Amino acid sequence: MKYISLFCFVLTGCATPDTRLPDIGADKRFAEQSKQVAAAFDEMHRLRTRLRRVAAPILRENAGLCRKTRPVAGILTKTVNDFSEALQDEAREGRGIDDEPTVVHVLGDSPANRAGIKVRDRLQTPEGDYLSSHGKDFEQRLAAGEEIVILRHGKRIDNVVISPEIHCDYRLKLKMTPKINAYATGKSIIVTSGMMNFTQSDEELAYIIGHELAHNTHGHIRKIVSNFVLSLFQTKYIRLFEAEADYVGLYYVARAGYTLDGIEEIWTRLARLSTKPIYKAGTHPTYPDRFVLIAATREEIKTKQATGQPLLPNPGNDNKSR
Repeated sequence: MKYISLFCFVLTGCATPDTRLPDIGADKRFAEQSKQVAAAFDEMHRLRTRLRRVAAPILRENAGLCRKTRPVAGILTKTVNDFSEALQDEAREGRGIDDEPTVVHVLGDSPANRAGIKVRDRLQTPEGDYLSSHGKDFEQRLAAGEEIVILRHGKRIDNVVISPEIHCDYRLKLKMTPKINAYATGKSIIVTSGMMNFTQSDEELAYIIGHELAHNTHGHIRKIVSNFVLSLFQTKYIRLFEAEADYVGLYYVARAGYTLDGIEEIWTRLARLSTKPIYKAGTHPTYPDRFVLIAATREEIKTKQATGQPLLPNPGNDNKSR
């Protein structure tokens, strides 16, 4: 009993503020919460649209250099459960997204766009099963040229055929965090909202995507982990692959038709935010090293373009695999 009394005394003895805050009221708090959720949803959609638009030509024009490819329609479907808990009410009530896959984005000048698919459409098989844009069944139907059904505002549009494009099979993912970062997993490419807002042009974002694509196409994740362990955790054996990803990734960007001029300036801007990487390398090369390497790679690419050479990275002395 004495322990209970002591606990109650401690609770009632907690410190309190010195001032009295205004009463903001539940209604005002809820109204502002709703506004912020809607704004967050709009920002996520804006960034996701840009990410997919910039990445599409890179994944398409380099499909011949990727070990894994897949048929792509240029649409993205989501269910309400694909969103964080904070955004689910907005998705359901404000955007018309529920438990069945709903089209939330159609890439411009894509097979889906040319087939007339629109945002908020639902896709089904002729038998009435819903189709998800990232489902194997949907991709198999695309590859086989099979018909799909569109549900739009309660009406059924039959006999739609989408002629897909072939892309590198590495899924794009947007991570909503202010941290300036992007990374590859071997199966996907993740770009943060912080990185997307830091890039000042589509060309800079394309370089980020190309860099991460190179990590995946060249099997860097496995090699980095192996080197890190075998070298007893020395980071210099990781930096080799980061430099290669910069080099190869810039070729991917050029092959997609992007302009390369000035892309290296991203490292000058990053140097203003963090000075240590200017002179000290860790798992990645220093910022000056990356700046100079990108500039040199751009001149190499321009020479090949001017002389009609294939836009392919120069092979190393022991280039047994890509």
